[in-house]
Amino acid sequence: MISYLDWLAEMGIDGAHPGGFELTKYILRKLYIDRSSSVLDVGCGTGQTAAYIAEQYGAKVTAIDLHPTMIAKAKQRFAATAVPVRLHRASVEALPFPDKTFDLALSESVLAFVSLPKALTEIRRVLKKGGTFIGIEACHERLSVAEQQRITAFYGFRQLMTTSEWKRTLEQSGFRCRHFSYATAADASSQGAPVIIAFPATPEMEQMWKTHQQLTAQFGDRLGYCVFWCET
Repeated sequence: MISYLDWLAEMGIDGAHPGGFELTKYILRKLYIDRSSSVLDVGCGTGQTAAYIAEQYGAKVTAIDLHPTMIAKAKQRFAATAVPVRLHRASVEALPFPDKTFDLALSESVLAFVSLPKALTEIRRVLKKGGTFIGIEACHERLSVAEQQRITAFYGFRQLMTTSEWKRTLEQSGFRCRHFSYATAADASSQGAPVIIAFPATPEMEQMWKTHQQLTAQFGDRLGYCVFWCET
């Protein structure tokens, strides 16, 4: 049986994180990024965000992912668009970079799938003093334990936290939160462009998409995402 991450990788879905690529671009417009900026895209997926930052802002962009299919598709994207993104197959739990390397780190629907203490420690380590950490990550409000277990089992999450749990964890990891917001999946669906799935796919992959839609419809008023802007 394929995992949700395998499904995303095989389908090559861009902007699969909550809020989609439009949310990403909106957040980036709020930041100060130029050619002198060093940016780390944590869990870059197919490379959409990393390529956009390199093209739009001329920043020095480094991207990592651990999934071999994601890496292959990101590599193809960077080659096709001729953007100078440095791509590494690596885990956010053990980043292959020296301390205080980056001005900005960005994670989009990544941290739910990894050991959060290790990941946050590593992100903070590679950020420069006063560096910025932007996250768009899964979050919930008022889900029961059984509902959380059902959702985490399907998506392969290692944790699914509330807004208060996110804030506490970030602060305990040494980050100062400048901005924190929460939106439900229902809000994101009404604001963003629909995701276009290129079928035909295998029956298993089609069922994966249907289950994802069912969970979003059933829990969309209590399952969503948080956006945080933190500094070291």
